[in-house]
Amino acid sequence: MPAMPTDTQRDARLWLRSPREFVRPRLSWPLDAPYGRPMAVFLGDLETSFAAADALCHDAGFVVLALRTADVEVATVAVEWAADHARQLGADGERLLIAGGRMAVAAGRHARAEDWPPIDRQILIGPGLGTALGALAPATVVNAPDYAALLREAGVEVHELLDDPPMSFRWAAGLNDQDVEHEELEDDHHAD
Repeated sequence: MPAMPTDTQRDARLWLRSPREFVRPRLSWPLDAPYGRPMAVFLGDLETSFAAADALCHDAGFVVLALRTADVEVATVAVEWAADHARQLGADGERLLIAGGRMAVAAGRHARAEDWPPIDRQILIGPGLGTALGALAPATVVNAPDYAALLREAGVEVHELLDDPPMSFRWAAGLNDQDVEHEELEDDHHAD
């Protein structure tokens, strides 16, 4: 994925304390975005680059908290922290999304079990069949048709996208408008 131009977003490095360690997530805001954009927590594994998180901020206009972790507890602490602090960060805490692969699924499952925080949508990028089913929040599943089918069988509202690299989140910009129908998002994405 190409690097995002540096003049399209603002970034801050943070320290968050989890029960066993400190983690260093990055927080990104789109330039000139109005107050109250949706908040996305991008959870990558330790080898994940922040390029997808940058694209989510730049292409879709989300405020994005991004971190790399292999620890489910750290991922859930980050999601809860984002929900607790969204308003202070200029985001809408009522419109919290979780994005990523296996860790995003695990954090969504934890949020569902604890009934906190409410997850507006999951953006799941290529979770494998060995990944347990996530939260029952509506999901956009990217590049994982078999996993999308499993979620549908479990009763989850699923929208499926196939996106060849480099990944773009232009289709997700419509999630900023609460009245947009998700079918329109898919039509726009496939027209690109």
